[in-house]
Amino acid sequence: MWTTLTGWGMLLSAAGAVGCVLWGVGPYPPLVAETGLAALAVVFAAAWIAASRRAPQHTGRPPACGRGLVWLIAWLVPLATLACFALGFMVSPEYGQETERLEAAGYGEHSAIVVRLAGDPVRSYDDDDEPYFETDLVLRIPYDSAPREVTVPGMYTRYDPPKPGMSIAVYYAPGDPRPDSPVLEYGSRRGAGLLGTRTLLAVILVIPAGALLTGLLTYEMPREVRRFTPPVHLPALGILLLGLLLLLPTALGWEAAGLAHPAAFLSCVTPGAALAWVWRSF
Repeated sequence: MWTTLTGWGMLLSAAGAVGCVLWGVGPYPPLVAETGLAALAVVFAAAWIAASRRAPQHTGRPPACGRGLVWLIAWLVPLATLACFALGFMVSPEYGQETERLEAAGYGEHSAIVVRLAGDPVRSYDDDDEPYFETDLVLRIPYDSAPREVTVPGMYTRYDPPKPGMSIAVYYAPGDPRPDSPVLEYGSRRGAGLLGTRTLLAVILVIPAGALLTGLLTYEMPREVRRFTPPVHLPALGILLLGLLLLLPTALGWEAAGLAHPAAFLSCVTPGAALAWVWRSF
């Protein structure tokens, strides 16, 4: 009984960690809930090994894997791969906190009025040979507290140079009281959710992969997979633990000399590699 409970606890904790990543429970590092559930999955894995080693040895073949276990593994592997991939795009804690603060203050594209030019317009041409002008501009920004004049360098206008009194679109947060609140021409910020990208990836990659694995594992999953076998399960658990270690710098907000995100992308191969190891070993 303890072997079954700890085994299901391991898989459900891992599924919870994956779900928290995909549904954006933590908008930016440190991902406390996700890391805690992943750590709990490791604890359950150790308990499963201990319970399996202490359980009485049965003769004959173990019972066939239940449909619930087949479905959980078949969908958890591609979802975990997608979660690792999504973590590779996770923003830094500083960027996430700043984005959260600006969005609460109404950050987005708004209109501002040109007060005066802060430099001479520089005429250039785009790839279609259409003229545009780059100019440092002083803009009147209608903040909620009071309008302020802000100098924005390198503003672009097409066809004609800018003139005082014209309206121009910039990104800023009307409700941000800080004097250094950012005012940018192209300032759309990358959110932590990436929901649209993840949904598209789920449709393109996860659903076909999950359906294929469900069909394969329903008929081909080894019956012995529920019984702990050190030469089989220990390397598989080691592969998964390696994947967790590769994700820690990103999940906890450590930059690690710029290697955090490449390590997260590298961890994408570990869920499938662990399943492949178990499959071929039996």
